[in-house]
Order: sequence, then C-alpha cells, then structure tokens
Amino acid sequence: MAILRDIQENGTYVEFSFLKCIPGDYEGCQLNFKHYKGNRIVYELNFGWTNLTIKNYVEVTSNFPLEVLNDFKLDNLYTSFEKHLYHLEWTKLEKDNTHKLRFFGSQQDLTLIVADDEVRQFGLDLNGEWEKGLSC
Repeated sequence: MAILRDIQENGTYVEFSFLKCIPGDYEGCQLNFKHYKGNRIVYELNFGWTNLTIKNYVEVTSNFPLEVLNDFKLDNLYTSFEKHLYHLEWTKLEKDNTHKLRFFGSQQDLTLIVADDEVRQFGLDLNGEWEKGLSC
C-alpha cells in the first residue's frame, strides 16, 4: 500500500491500496482509499480508476511538484474525469520543500501538510503497488 503522512499532525495520513487490476490502456483498477486522523480511520472508500488516471496520478506524485503533464500546464492542480478523488491540488508553504495537499472529489475533501520528498516516495510506492496488481 502507498501511504502519505501529514508532517504536522501525528497519526494523520492517507493510504491507497489496490484491490483488483485489469491490464490494458482502456481498463482500470479497483482501489481502496483510507484517511486517518489520530491513527483512526475517519473516511474509507472503495472506488475505480482507469489505468490512464492511475498512470497520470503516479506521474504527478512521483515527480512532485509537477508543472506540466501531457503538454498541459497543471497550475498546482491535477484533475481527472473520474467520479472519486478526481482532484489533487497543492499549495507551496513557507517552509522549504513542503506543500499543503488537498484531495477532493464528489464526496471527498481533505488536506495534508506534506514534505515534497514524501509525496515523491508515495508516488513511487503507488506505482509499485499498481505494477504488482497488474501482474496478478
């Protein structure tokens, strides 16, 4: 699973895991998303994303903060056409190499304060989990 921790609130983090994957450019995966505060789940969601969305999400997070994706200027916002968690927005903070990340979608809206290198590691972990799911 890929985990991204808030650097200001101990026990606050998000976790993505893959439940089922179908290989192919026009296929997708079933994911599980959990948001924790105080090491307790405050929100959980099972949802589907296309492999294209996952590929782009991995690109945005593993190369964070990315300015351009697929020849489009991001302006600190990644958006997909999915129903759930379709926006990832970031705001640079005063402290070097930290951002406020906002995850939101049709029923989600939460933020984390994160270190840039942790976001990149999260993207790499997400990619590893995705590749593992595609090979099953």
